Amino acid sequence: MAARDRFGADPGESQLKRYIRNACDPSNFEPNLALNLEISDLINQKKGTAPREAAVTIVNYINHRNPNVSLLALNLLDICVKNCGYAFHLQISTKDFLNELVRRFPERPPPRPNRVQLKILEAIEEWRQTICMTSRHKEDLGFIRDMHRLLSYKGYTFPEVRKEDAAVLNPSDSLKSAEEMEEEEREAQSAKLQELIRRGTPADLQEANHLMKIMAGYDQSSKTDYRAKAAEEIGKLRQKAALLEEMLGKVRPGETIGQQDTFQELANALIVAQPKIQKMVEEESDDAEAVVKLLDLNDIINTIIEKYNLIRKGDLNGARSLPTVAPHQPTTATAKAPPADESLIDLLGGEVEPTNGSSSTAGPSNVSSLQDDLLGLSIDDPNASIGQGGGIALGFGANTNIPGPPLLSSTMQSNTAGHQISPSPSPQPPPAAPDYAAIFGALSAQRSSAQPAVAPPKQSNDDDEWAFTSALPPGSGLKSNEMLVMDSNLRVVAEVNRPVPDGPILLKAKFSNNASQPIQDLTFQMAVTKAYTLKMEPQTGRFLQGHQKDGIHQIIRVAGAPPGGGTVVKMRWKASYRVGTGPLNEEQGVIEGLPVA
Repeated sequence: MAARDRFGADPGESQLKRYIRNACDPSNFEPNLALNLEISDLINQKKGTAPREAAVTIVNYINHRNPNVSLLALNLLDICVKNCGYAFHLQISTKDFLNELVRRFPERPPPRPNRVQLKILEAIEEWRQTICMTSRHKEDLGFIRDMHRLLSYKGYTFPEVRKEDAAVLNPSDSLKSAEEMEEEEREAQSAKLQELIRRGTPADLQEANHLMKIMAGYDQSSKTDYRAKAAEEIGKLRQKAALLEEMLGKVRPGETIGQQDTFQELANALIVAQPKIQKMVEEESDDAEAVVKLLDLNDIINTIIEKYNLIRKGDLNGARSLPTVAPHQPTTATAKAPPADESLIDLLGGEVEPTNGSSSTAGPSNVSSLQDDLLGLSIDDPNASIGQGGGIALGFGANTNIPGPPLLSSTMQSNTAGHQISPSPSPQPPPAAPDYAAIFGALSAQRSSAQPAVAPPKQSNDDDEWAFTSALPPGSGLKSNEMLVMDSNLRVVAEVNRPVPDGPILLKAKFSNNASQPIQDLTFQMAVTKAYTLKMEPQTGRFLQGHQKDGIHQIIRVAGAPPGGGTVVKMRWKASYRVGTGPLNEEQGVIEGLPVA
């Protein structure tokens, strides 16, 4: 080691930096998987500033002049992203990290990108398809989506990502107890708190103070009910059991099941959940009612698994002799009498709370503070700072000519995406100040997937790219009585009418697939406040082909709204679906009023 120190190694460098330097040593002909995993374990063990220190060091090696060093660093980055969780994801989603990651990308894409550029494009595409869509903290990762859009606009083509390689980044569907969910949330809050304190701006410290109150239990209004979340997970598990039993009931003689299909996936999910149910029975021993429900669910799973094993062996008669224990839940529901175990949406009339506890605790940040802290860490140039970027970079007020909704990074001065920033005084790009009200109205409507809000009239300024007349995406073609409920991989548009002035409000929902892969296992739920009654007719289907438009329809009736009171009807919605063979995606939002009198 002393010999290495004579040739440029810093004797005062930390253990983490030393490990990263060894992993990216140009003498390595291939990635050292054991050392890379040891680095990720060290990041998880040290926590604190370790995720940021690792991210900064790795991205500097990615920009090394030696392409072999860059490829070794990219492999290490991939290992850390897949093993270090939210604390590391928070660091790779900052503007500075992403700008530094693509610093060597030219303004115009080359005819044949080199291996390093291809690996970076593959990494960004993989993050966008996984953690940016399925993570519980995806609101904090919006700048990754911005960088993907920016590179696409510049003409870069992203390579196809293998689902097997990216599957580890998707959240697990395994059952979690209240204690496990609370511990996971506290780790995420600790990572967020560490980042806020490190920046140290007045706004960040104020947000950190609020977050500390939540973590200490002082702010009870923002406290998460983990037992309720655990009950929701139990409800999802019960739905899986009901779905598997329904599918088993439709198996015909001679049909083979249980060979890498949906039957096996559902059965494995139920089998894996049983030890967790037994553990939860021990933890909830003081609650007799909860214990009874858990034991009842465990008996249901045992019966369904026994039925599954019999059918897989071809014994249909034996399977049908077993009782039906988990009948399928009807799709028609009313807001006044929701099932206690299957209620996945809060039907109370209070304000909508964010589904992600950490996303509500994010605060504004200062880009310059991060750049100042990272001075001197560049491998090639000791005087360079991370985040300056090259010809392609995210920044406040930049990239305003990209079609579609404005980039989140262009409308926010913060370095991370999970903040709600008020348009405080800031340098105004010439020739005129953008219409921030229209921008934030559009972003709010897009990210909550609620009814699009109408923005102020467009200003008569040809050079202002940010003045939108509405929050709808270009070419949506919505009518005056239509509203956009959600628009991600799944697009839902509802046509709202009131045939009789004092009768119920009629919603005709149309479901479309924006993805190239088919959508399956689609379940759409809605809820209203106690003042109204909701009735939903069954969906016309649960499967959509790739890019299929208006492939599924559903009729929804809302009764109890007085004449002229449609604009004050408040509704919640929740959608779950699978894209291709991927994990179950869940999205939810709020509709603040219907476009009907």
